[in-house]
Amino acid sequence: MLTPHYAITLSEAEQAQLHALVRAGKTPQHLAMRATIILLAQDGMANQQIADAVGTSRNLVQKWRKRFALSPPSVPPPGEGADPVARVRALPDLPRSGRPPVFSPAGPPHRRCRGLPRR
Repeated sequence: MLTPHYAITLSEAEQAQLHALVRAGKTPQHLAMRATIILLAQDGMANQQIADAVGTSRNLVQKWRKRFALSPPSVPPPGEGADPVARVRALPDLPRSGRPPVFSPAGPPHRRCRGLPRR
């Protein structure tokens, strides 16, 4: 069996935050699944075992385990303490560029129709 490359160790505050995400009724399901993946990874389960337990692919488990493990803790401003749950912010999707907007609040440019007689 393959051993995971990225070991997950959580603080008490991170565990509490992830358990709250899983239990909350209004949490989007993709975030709840990612939180479950991280909690099971912290328990020492292999990627394939986590994938079987959650009902997803091993590649998805690897992706979120790696992203969570490599997420840098936020640097606190001078004079303030470190945020104990900064790594939990790595679970939402990253922003994507997407298709450029087509709608303009000013409306489409006005074009005069030439060649057709007005009735």
